[in-house]
Amino acid sequence: MVRGFSHDELAVEADMGSTRCYCGEGAPCSVSWSDKNPARRYYGCKYWPDEKEYCGYLDWYDDGLSEWYKQVLNEMKPKKKPGIPEFVNPRLIFLVKVMIGLLLLLVLVVAIVGILIVCKG
Repeated sequence: MVRGFSHDELAVEADMGSTRCYCGEGAPCSVSWSDKNPARRYYGCKYWPDEKEYCGYLDWYDDGLSEWYKQVLNEMKPKKKPGIPEFVNPRLIFLVKVMIGLLLLLVLVVAIVGILIVCKG
């Protein structure tokens, strides 16, 4: 076993195959990190958020958390950066920055080579 599992985690994994959504497909167990339901496990249609395929199935695995516990979990979540949508992958942002840097470096090298050619000739 690579990592330890609590009894509840094993129960969720064991139930995953038997829980079916309205599509008839297996409904995977996920964890909500919304402000209203932080760290709450649920079964949902595997086609969400695809509006064409999504059947609307959602079933909570566990009971809701107390308001105090929700507040503590929400305060621990990393703050969203202004101007960057939540769905944007930070790795993609990093990759774009690297590509822009490489492009600027290429422009600089071409400019230097052009200056050297003009000065020589």
